[in-house]
Amino acid sequence: MVEQYLQESFGIMREDILISPVTNKKVVVRELLLQVEREGSSENVLGTLQQIKGLGRKGAIVYLNGLSDQSK
Repeated sequence: MVEQYLQESFGIMREDILISPVTNKKVVVRELLLQVEREGSSENVLGTLQQIKGLGRKGAIVYLNGLSDQSK
């Protein structure tokens, strides 16, 4: 569900690679979404993405990078 929303709303595909400007860590969107599902926070992530939709693709990427930086 989150994957479909990212694709339709922001053009972010599951194969895309996110690179954090803070940690220089690379993560594939698919891996990040799997981690979110394992943690059971898909609903929260989807809700946040819907709230920041006005910020566009860049806002979504910044948010996803933040999730990636918080993990591990």
